[in-house]
Order: sequence, then C-alpha cells, then structure tokens
Amino acid sequence: MKIIACYPMKSLAKTYMPESSEVLVAESSEEFFRYVRLYQPDAAVLFSEMFTAPPWEWLPAARASMPKETPLIIVPLYRDEMLVGKVTEEMGLPGVYTLSAQLSQEEIREQICLILGLVGGSQESERAESSGLVYSLMSYGSSGVTTFCINYPIILARRNPQKRIAVLDMNEAKPDLTRFFKLQKHQLALFRPDFLDESTAKRRNWVQVCKQSVHMPNLYYAHAANKWKSAEITNLIAAFRQQFDFVYVDWGYCFPESEAMHRLLFSADRNLLFVRADPFSIENAKEWIRGWREKGVSCEVLLSHSDKGQPFRIGEEISLYGVVPRISEGRLMQSQRSNSVLVEEFFPPKPYVVSLRQIADAEYSEKSAVLI
Repeated sequence: MKIIACYPMKSLAKTYMPESSEVLVAESSEEFFRYVRLYQPDAAVLFSEMFTAPPWEWLPAARASMPKETPLIIVPLYRDEMLVGKVTEEMGLPGVYTLSAQLSQEEIREQICLILGLVGGSQESERAESSGLVYSLMSYGSSGVTTFCINYPIILARRNPQKRIAVLDMNEAKPDLTRFFKLQKHQLALFRPDFLDESTAKRRNWVQVCKQSVHMPNLYYAHAANKWKSAEITNLIAAFRQQFDFVYVDWGYCFPESEAMHRLLFSADRNLLFVRADPFSIENAKEWIRGWREKGVSCEVLLSHSDKGQPFRIGEEISLYGVVPRISEGRLMQSQRSNSVLVEEFFPPKPYVVSLRQIADAEYSEKSAVLI
C-alpha cells in the first residue's frame, strides 16, 4: 500500500507507518499537495501540526485533493482534535478518520494499521450471511444493565464456545462498561466513515477492532458511545450482525429519546428494558412499553433488584424476559473496586449466577427466564 504522510521529519515519520507499506513523506503542507497530484496514493496520513491555517481550510482542501474512497487519516494535536472532528461532521467530509490526540507512537501505528486493514489477515468478513441476534439493553437508570453486560455474556460464551459474542457500550452519558474493561482504545467512533455505507461497514473485520475477553476467547467488547446518526446505527448493526452470533448493545438511559435510539429499537431483534422490582418502576415501564408497542416495536422486561420471595406483578400483556435478584451494595462495590467479574469469582453471589444461567438456557427455548 502506498501512503503519503505529512510530517516534519522524514526519518521519524516512517516509525508511525505500517511496516508493510510504502511511505512517501512530505515535510510541508505545500509538498503534500504536490505529492498527491503526482502520485495519487492509496491512503494519506496528516499530522495537524503541519498546517498553519485553521482546520476548516486545510482539511476540506486535503480531502478534495484525493478521490473520496482514499482514506485520509488525521493525527491531531490536542488543540485540534475536537475541531477536526467538528469540521469533518459539519462539512460531511467522506473517508476522514481522526485519531485520538492521546495516543503513543506505537498506538498511532496500530490504529493506522487497523483503519487500512493491514492487521492480522483479511479485511473481509469470514461470515457470508447476516445471522446474528442483536439485543438492545435500556433502562431508566440504576437497573443493572452494566452489571448484566459484565457478567451474563461470559456465561453465554462459556455455554456456546462455537458462537461469537460482541458487547457494545453505547451509553454516552455513563460509559461504565468502557471504564470497567478499559475500552478507550477500542472505539468504534474512530471508524465512523465506514458506517456511512453498509457494504463498506461489512467489509471491515470488526473482531480485530474489538477487545477480546480475558475470560472467554469468543467474547469481544468495544466502546461505541457516540452521537450516532440513525443511518450509522443501521449500518453498524448490519455489520455486527453479520460477523457475530450475539450482539448486546448497552444503550443505557432510554431518555431523552433520540433518532438514533429509535433506529436501534427498530433494528434490534430483541429490546430489553431493565426495570427495578418496585411498583413505581414497573408502572413507568408498562407505560413506556405500551407507547412503543403502538409504534410497532416490541419490548421485553428484565426485572432487576428482586428480593427473595418478593411478589411482583408485571401484567400479562407485558413480556417478561427474566428476573435477576438484588446484589448487596457492599458486594457490588467490592467487585467494581477490584475490577472483578462476579461470575468469575471464587465465591460468586449464587442466586445472581443461577438467574443468569436460567436466562442463558432460555435463549434457545424462546421463553422467559423467571427465577422463583
């Protein structure tokens, strides 16, 4: 692959580039535009420090100098990172990938390799058909969505070692899953240009982008919290459905409702609303689910924080996906502080683990898993 890089020192520029690539280094912005006209590269990498003009001037010019299908990767300074992203979005510049300004030299090289598909095999997906099941997980807050996403996929992956499972943290307001699994370097937003087109999104190998679980080799995580557009959600879901058997999307709060959330609800195979087992939460959930039912969207309830022997009435017209018991605050806080997965601990909370196993068993029977 032929790459033109714009960087002040030729001797150092190549240390940022993939080893398998041919790199031509421009030591000034003027030289970069001249090289592009002469050689028409397969990709370009621009360090924002090379430009004295503001991003809204040099970035559109750089994009216009090459065919729109040629990837343009920006390595920004701290002061430019947000502005470059804003210019890219508001001006609708295609094929512009903006890296984080916090990356080290090695991390920059790794992400350039990922974007250009030069890491670990083919960029093409190994799976030909869209067969995966997508679950959207939402709540009104403090209903155990993140705890579920930390623990349940491990049980599901252990019971289905031949299945590939992805967990996406889309909780923009409170990305706790990203913090727990340290997913900051596994951001799907970096590949946002790919999601403008479904075929482009499906061509990338998303397994390479995600972080593999240390507990189960068939389980993967990614940070996907971003202000997605509805079309991007559609293409993202289609791509992950093709490459994974189960996809769990931790959306977080179901309010305020956005166009992207609406698209997720219509795109997912099963929509799960996590509800605390108290009268007020249950009544609010019923009203929310009835409203979406009128729009043609079916939602199920996962009842959380249920005490042993506590009666609950959700109503026959509301589908109950499962019930998980309450975990004491002290026990949960201890797990979070030690970054320990409950189901992998030596003495896990047995009622909670049993309830998750029942839900895993019910996946294939299409019945709800209710812990009595």
